[in-house]
Amino acid sequence: MGLSNAAIIVIVLVACLAATALGASLFKHYKPADGETPFSPGYDQKVYMAEIRRGRPTRATIGPPTYTEDTNYTKDTGSS
Repeated sequence: MGLSNAAIIVIVLVACLAATALGASLFKHYKPADGETPFSPGYDQKVYMAEIRRGRPTRATIGPPTYTEDTNYTKDTGSS
């Protein structure tokens, strides 16, 4: 028993939609509209990736800065 006619039609329609979506995305990527710039990572992202490639520790791997409480601080309430 083979596939029914309805199943074949659904498969063909889904394949056509997938091919159209793929073609549109590739066309938009390689030939953007006038005035539209392709995606480019920012400066911070480029620096971060360069540090990762060199194997250097980054801020994300070192951890956040730690703060200590100043025990010598006294709040001035203004009353005597």
